[in-house]
Amino acid sequence: MSKIIVYTREGFEGRTAEFKQDVSDLEEKGFNKVISSIKVIGEPWVAYYDKKFAGKQRVFEQGEYATLDDEGKFSSLKKVSADLDNPEIQLFEHIDYGGRSVTLRKEANLLDIAFSDIASSHKVKGGVWVLYELSSRRGSQLISFPGDHVPSYVPLSFNDVASCVRPLEPKP
Repeated sequence: MSKIIVYTREGFEGRTAEFKQDVSDLEEKGFNKVISSIKVIGEPWVAYYDKKFAGKQRVFEQGEYATLDDEGKFSSLKKVSADLDNPEIQLFEHIDYGGRSVTLRKEANLLDIAFSDIASSHKVKGGVWVLYELSSRRGSQLISFPGDHVPSYVPLSFNDVASCVRPLEPKP
């Protein structure tokens, strides 16, 4: 069973809670904007800066995260329960799916395919995808699920910044 264990202090210290289901409002659980370390067992989880799975986001795959770059920022948590097989995303140069496009089925450094810092919209056919602001899986993240059609990155403050894209991998 997949679960996420959150702590109010770095190094797995302080108050703790364990969640096995999505939490749309961490304030109701007494953990809004106080998470400082995380353990994930099983499927990945997405942590959101705002309630109801909105705002900036960050994916956490199975493992232990003793310190967080975005400590004290999370207000909701969502378990990734989507099918991770057969990943496919189509990135578009312009909003509303215009301009050049590229279809990806595996991780890509967008600089290598002359698509870095120009994507403005996308459609996900399969898998769960993580778009990164910087290469090497760093910087801000945008997570997208199967069937997501995102016509514009502008409201997400992600326009023309994606440098790396990868699908989440199914558990072996």
